Amino acid sequence: MTKHFLSISCLPTPTYIQSGHVVFSPGERHPNRKNFQFFVMMFMQRGKLYIAEDDTQYTVHAGEMFVLQPQVHHYSWKPMDETTEYYWIHFATTGNYVQAGEPKQVQSLIPVPAIHYYTSMVTLFLQKQQPIPNEKTVFSMIKKIFANSRRANENHSDTTQNSIEFWKAQQLFIDLLQQVQVQTPPESPTVVIANKIQRYIEDHYDEKITYEELGKQFHIHPNSVSIYMKKTFGITPNMLLTKYRLEEATKYLLLTSDQVSKIATRVGYQNIYYFSMTFKKHYGMSPSQYRKKYISLKPSTPVNSHGTQFL
Repeated sequence: MTKHFLSISCLPTPTYIQSGHVVFSPGERHPNRKNFQFFVMMFMQRGKLYIAEDDTQYTVHAGEMFVLQPQVHHYSWKPMDETTEYYWIHFATTGNYVQAGEPKQVQSLIPVPAIHYYTSMVTLFLQKQQPIPNEKTVFSMIKKIFANSRRANENHSDTTQNSIEFWKAQQLFIDLLQQVQVQTPPESPTVVIANKIQRYIEDHYDEKITYEELGKQFHIHPNSVSIYMKKTFGITPNMLLTKYRLEEATKYLLLTSDQVSKIATRVGYQNIYYFSMTFKKHYGMSPSQYRKKYISLKPSTPVNSHGTQFL
């Protein structure tokens, strides 16, 4: 298989559009489309997909990922010969990109003047077809993106909730790109693992996370987890987890009318009293006081169905 790489400028950053899950039966074909405006990233779970891009034919197998370019002809060059299942993600960029036989630095569309600090060109490198890296983690992230996108559609009448789910899907998508990108040039092993630990914590902050689990996930001793994080970021995993959980909690406090107990559970705390104590330690006030104070600073204060302010 000839390797091809997509090099995409990250100024501006690629943007998540939508995602979905599809199952084809034997004899069915991928849609025939011309001039489709989005990139299509596919993550195969089972079967084989016979897909063509202009005059080039590809066979994508279970356990592989594949990226279609926008504005080219996509079609099946052969019907499915077995049940075929995959997740797909549409994303867009207004920046420059190129497909070639090797990764290439791509000039940013946005001029960045180096007045005080030097800003390097940031290019995302994606291999067009490859085995899915960290398959378990990647599929977990894809399913979360899909779930957030689905909730956003379900909550389209609730603009604040929709906004939260939209930004969560965007954040998860950027994290997914970090997981599947081609790493060039390589960073030190300590920094690479620390960055992966950071992203894992931020993507799974609402779950129970232990040093043993992190060590197993990244194939290092549990004691090394804290050492790598402190050396790279100057904080422990527990400090990062607490910080991120509380930041997410403040968003729900200000952008939704959910009860504090529900928010505590949503951000990973099973004990509301421990959540409230931790929140007060960091912000100097209880979650209810925080909501009341900062919502009162807005032009209009949300009220519940009885006409009273949320507490």
